[in-house]
Amino acid sequence: MILSQEPKYGIRDGRIVNRHSGTPIPDDEPVFIFRAKDRLAVRTLTAYFSAIEDPEHARAVASRLEDFKRFAREYPERMKDPDTGSTRSG
Repeated sequence: MILSQEPKYGIRDGRIVNRHSGTPIPDDEPVFIFRAKDRLAVRTLTAYFSAIEDPEHARAVASRLEDFKRFAREYPERMKDPDTGSTRSG
């Protein structure tokens, strides 16, 4: 996963890791990923942004929110309604 795609986390040895600390997300911690092509992502991130109290975190989320909005403007043909697709256990 390239830095411009996801600035906070990366992939190392098949694990999602914090780029700053190098700490992997524990296997028992659920993770939920929003993609820019999801028609509900901007609305969801906007709601999340409105609840943030820490100014530094708010700036980071605002920046990502603008990235998502830009994607929606530039690639309207790629936007889609969310779905779960196929899932697998394990």
